[in-house]
Amino acid sequence: MASQTNQIYDRILETASELFYQKGIQHVGINEVIAASNVAKRTFYKYFPSKDQLILEVMRYREKQWLQWFQKAVEERGKKAKEKLLATFDVLGEWYAQPDFRGCPFINAVLEIADANHPAHHVSVSLREAIRTHIMKLALEAGIRNPEAFSQQYLLLIGGASLMATIEGTPAGAKHARQALSILIDGS
Repeated sequence: MASQTNQIYDRILETASELFYQKGIQHVGINEVIAASNVAKRTFYKYFPSKDQLILEVMRYREKQWLQWFQKAVEERGKKAKEKLLATFDVLGEWYAQPDFRGCPFINAVLEIADANHPAHHVSVSLREAIRTHIMKLALEAGIRNPEAFSQQYLLLIGGASLMATIEGTPAGAKHARQALSILIDGS
């Protein structure tokens, strides 16, 4: 029974995640998620009593998935910390080049919801901090003198590259960010 319950919960999350990403959170209603998930309304509300709760759980789900994907992909790209740091933008460039790329779902959510007190905003901040912490760890391993400042500079690069990819529809920003990161690393 628990396995079936988890499957239904996961199916709703995956469906809502895809719909929110492709259409935008504000453009997807609960009834569309229910229909696309192929669950009864009562079943849906058993797991998600409100759209805000659904948004929060989708954001948590995406945060976990995204971090696992990003960290694993980066680890596979290099042996040394400097190689891994530079590889982050190779990984992101591949993500930006995917045909279904529609921007960073976390930036999109913050912009769409526009309420800094909404729990989804806090998930985006949490993800940003997790990325920064991971980069700071790599910076320490690479011998960068001020890993705290470096990690903040990195976040500017990743944000800029993500926005360029979204606005321009091209992964070129990742290449430019990688070049800038290389200069930052060499200057440290």
